[in-house]
Amino acid sequence: MRSPDFYPGRPEAVELVESHVSWVFLVGERAYKLRKPVIFPFLDYGSAERRRHMCEEEVRLGRRLAPDVYVGVRPLVETADGWRLGEPGSEGAEHVVKMRRFDERHTLAALVREGAANEGMARAVARRIAAFHAAVEPASPGRFDPEAVAATVSENFSSLLPYAPLLGRRALGAAHRFAVAFLHAHGDLLEQRTESGFVRDCHGDLRSEHVILQDDRVEVFDPVEFDHALREIDVSADLAFLVMDLIDAGAEGLAEVLQDEYEAGGGDHGGRPLLFFYAAYRAWVRAKVACLRAGELPPGGARSDSLAEARRLAGLARRLAWRARRPLVIVVCGASATGKTHLAEAICALSGMPHLSSDVVRKQLSGLAPEERAPERRYSEEASLSTYRELGALAAARARSGAVVDATFRRRSHRDAFAAAFGGSALFVECRAPAPLVAERAAKREGDPKRVSDATPAIAAAQLAEFEPLDELAPERHLMLRTDRPVDEIVDELEAALDARLETPDVPGRQKHP
Repeated sequence: MRSPDFYPGRPEAVELVESHVSWVFLVGERAYKLRKPVIFPFLDYGSAERRRHMCEEEVRLGRRLAPDVYVGVRPLVETADGWRLGEPGSEGAEHVVKMRRFDERHTLAALVREGAANEGMARAVARRIAAFHAAVEPASPGRFDPEAVAATVSENFSSLLPYAPLLGRRALGAAHRFAVAFLHAHGDLLEQRTESGFVRDCHGDLRSEHVILQDDRVEVFDPVEFDHALREIDVSADLAFLVMDLIDAGAEGLAEVLQDEYEAGGGDHGGRPLLFFYAAYRAWVRAKVACLRAGELPPGGARSDSLAEARRLAGLARRLAWRARRPLVIVVCGASATGKTHLAEAICALSGMPHLSSDVVRKQLSGLAPEERAPERRYSEEASLSTYRELGALAAARARSGAVVDATFRRRSHRDAFAAAFGGSALFVECRAPAPLVAERAAKREGDPKRVSDATPAIAAAQLAEFEPLDELAPERHLMLRTDRPVDEIVDELEAALDARLETPDVPGRQKHP
């Protein structure tokens, strides 16, 4: 099949593309996909009959989203003169999938890499997927129910255990903890999704490299044909793969357009928390694949690249898990120099949520740049109440997608002003640090010309002494954290507390379902 003589019309050249499960021969305007005789834990191409069946399944399933790509199945016939392509429907020792060759520059992955993908393309893809999900058959009863999802997620994390030294034992344990907490908290939603028919015979491998955008058409090829269990999933899990893939490629805006247009086109992904839970899961699966690939490679550049990819995807999964905890507004409070801004910035870097700082808002209300020093009158009680009301309004505008509010909130009146403008439920994370450390931090930052805070060591000490306890808050809305330790440890403790709150009704971080 590498020889031009094998094909009708004797093409000038034959290009070969090889993966761990198949060979693809590119011949003029056609492509021929030959499966390898391999068996893996997740895939069985061990017999000629099995390989033929998988060819037929790929064409049947592939024509649902890419009818112009899949031409059909052709046998390979051995003769006295060698091998040749047989006629469709005839017998053969092996079989290949015959496909229309396409220009890979028109895949969504390539367009994103080149900066050529736009919102119109994302909308077209979303509408195509929404229509496909509405048309395909519901899965058999018992497919992808809460127990099946939990087993699948657990198996994935178990298979990642050998790579814990690479990915970080603490990070891997925290990711598993989040997944368990989310599934326990949302078991009713998963049950509703199953009963309402949202578990369907989907594509199963909805990556941007499988999406073709050409001549005003959207086609999606290469569905999962070898295991129906990987394909009969919630439509949310199917869409989540592409959402994750776009975010990983840096196309955050296109991922957002994709979600919005999918909803506008009649698609129901069960809400953003569920969608991002599945997106985080997909990122962990891809991290596992990268680890497995690295294990098959000799030491060197390619192996190092795969390991780096695994670490990157693990970090992406953590960021997506934060989105699955939303809607969530976190108020990081405490006296000046207790480390609240450092913690708020770390949360924002991990979660992607916006950082709403009282220092910045106060100066904006005064017409000042963040690095400019505000006059003393801007710290009067009246000016402070205006600042907190503005913070509340900004938080309310971002409540659906989440936000991190960074301010001292040292007085009850300030908290009341914020609450009146916000009108929602926020989690107050109070930062506590020993007085000597607070003084040291305040003195150190005075020499920083880029600092935003105007608090001097004397002001920080006074705030520490005069801080009014957050007694008006219910215990589930108040979390106290020691900030005299590395910020990574503090964030880990915060994530654990948020995961615990997922299972507690009527508290920030807990999503309700109809």
